[in-house]
Amino acid sequence: MNGVIRSFPLTFILFFFMKTGFAQCDPFFPKPFSPRPANYEIHVTLDDQNKSIEATQTIRFTNLSPVPVRELRMYLYLNAFKNTESTFLKGAGKIFGQSFAERNQNEWGWVDIKKIAWEGGADLSDQMKFVQPDDDNTADQSVLEVTLDRPILPGETGVFHLQWRAQMPKTIARAGYSKDFYLFCHWFPQLGVFEQDIAGNWGWNCHQFHRHTEFYADFGVYDVHITADSKFVMGASGCLVSEKTNDFEGTTTRHYHVEDVIDFAWSVYPRFTVQEDIWKDVQIRLLIPPEHANLGPRYLHALKFSLEYLDKHVGKYPYRSITVVDPPFHGLRSGLMEYPTLITVGTFYGMPSHIRITESLVVHEFVHQYFMGMVASNEKEEAWLDEGFVTYFEDRIIDAAYGEKHALVDIFGYRFDNRELTRLEYTTMANPREGTVARPGWDFSDANFKPLIYSKTATTLHTVEALIGREKMDQIIQTYFERWKFRHPKGADFMAVLKEGLNTLEDTVFARKVYGLFEKSIYDAVVLDYAVVRISNEELPATQGVFGNSSTAFTFQDGSGPSPTLSKVEIQRKGDWIFPVEILVTFEDGSTRTMHWSGEEGSKVFEFRDGMKIVSAQIDPLQKIALDVDLNNNSMTLHPEKAALWKYAAKSIFWIQNLMHTVSFLM
Repeated sequence: MNGVIRSFPLTFILFFFMKTGFAQCDPFFPKPFSPRPANYEIHVTLDDQNKSIEATQTIRFTNLSPVPVRELRMYLYLNAFKNTESTFLKGAGKIFGQSFAERNQNEWGWVDIKKIAWEGGADLSDQMKFVQPDDDNTADQSVLEVTLDRPILPGETGVFHLQWRAQMPKTIARAGYSKDFYLFCHWFPQLGVFEQDIAGNWGWNCHQFHRHTEFYADFGVYDVHITADSKFVMGASGCLVSEKTNDFEGTTTRHYHVEDVIDFAWSVYPRFTVQEDIWKDVQIRLLIPPEHANLGPRYLHALKFSLEYLDKHVGKYPYRSITVVDPPFHGLRSGLMEYPTLITVGTFYGMPSHIRITESLVVHEFVHQYFMGMVASNEKEEAWLDEGFVTYFEDRIIDAAYGEKHALVDIFGYRFDNRELTRLEYTTMANPREGTVARPGWDFSDANFKPLIYSKTATTLHTVEALIGREKMDQIIQTYFERWKFRHPKGADFMAVLKEGLNTLEDTVFARKVYGLFEKSIYDAVVLDYAVVRISNEELPATQGVFGNSSTAFTFQDGSGPSPTLSKVEIQRKGDWIFPVEILVTFEDGSTRTMHWSGEEGSKVFEFRDGMKIVSAQIDPLQKIALDVDLNNNSMTLHPEKAALWKYAAKSIFWIQNLMHTVSFLM
């Protein structure tokens, strides 16, 4: 009886909190994970009829540098959609394959700060001006500078109050509305990062909005109060901590809170259905239109598998929530994107269960929570540190969840996995020498951005893993994550961790070669391509002539004995990238020999005089070096009928992969 009495209050409390949602989603950390230099409180109201928002905002910025801060710089990225002369839109007739021409005035987007002032101090509104640090495009208004009347001293916190309004654009790329669906991203005035540059000088890292650049901001705490029509179902970064219906206005105000993140996004749509799940202490909330609802379990399974996999192989996911937004089809241009604790995905009605583009998308966007969200590298200047690592783990997770060699597609007898598609995207480039991976995002074209930054980087990581083993690779990645989470690492920081990890290998010469391979792949524009170009089995004349050390003991052989065989394999390095390779040679009796070649010469001939004929040769038989741009020339056999079979099979897979690549171009 006593046990029943003692358990009743706990049961009641658990029931209450489960019903209200607070127990499932507690956003408050016992202690900060980051220094939290930039913190935001925003009160925003959505005017659905006019597609606009009105907001008041408080920014609390702490100067963690040793120098005074004399101005603020902040992103005003909605202004990228203000006109065709913005840096984002200039020179582009279409975005995501769709034209944005012939818009009326209210379908363009902008943000306008009416007032900015110190807390309890001077009004700085007259000190605002737009700057263009990247391209001097005076028409671009995506970066605002505010000159301060007094500096923020080292260690001091400056508090600023803003009043602003914004017109949401009819969606061109991600931010905006499509009918009654909205995605609010890059939507509020946000500070850049005050840091040292490569020369050691302190200043604002605050780039304009380019088509191939995304995130770089400081960690902080966000308290966002959103008022919108009560018809909307809402999803946002962080956790919902309170909700109030404003009956007289027909609106609802929701308060969201999230800590130690670099951004905040939210979305609304009246027809969203909500599917919820939980993994350990993480609340999973999927907002999905009714026509896609049957795909919900697929999303949730892939997401939970990702949480488990990354927890084991990278590190802990510290947040108590992850929200997934699947836009309606007409809003797909807002899909396939990542924000802290909120990701947008995309699918088509009736997506077959054996084509797992849906799953690969949700996995890719979730992995960004680690490489973008927590390890907050500068995606504008070094996008490979995010997108490349994300694609690498997307491949690993999808292949682990659904099976290598058929994880992505398994239909009509055609099977291939995620990493095969990733590799193909790089190796089928018209010119893999188009440029280095390690350069700012705005230096890339639409055609080479994804193949180089996403796919080449991921294929490089797969190659290193194959050479050193997954266990060692995981140790390196885990060290990098733990050392640099909630900080802003550079490419040099990962390279230092990589060298440190490789130096623990027993074979130091091999370790240096692997490090050199990674470095060359990221920082050089060269091509790796080895080929078997010739196999020959030459029957030589039987032994003839006089043999012996003196004329009194000479013997004569008349050539009637068995004829010896000279077998040769010729290997060529067709690319300009040198890396040692293995060659597996198979003889007619089924025996094999493994040869090693440094690759330093242009070609190499291996000779065998054992009397056994060669039937095939294969470079890199375990296919560790996925960076080789043409695997079809890596092997040769003297049985042409089998070769033709493999040739046609490979071509079939190639065309199917290209079809899937076309379907998934928005990833």
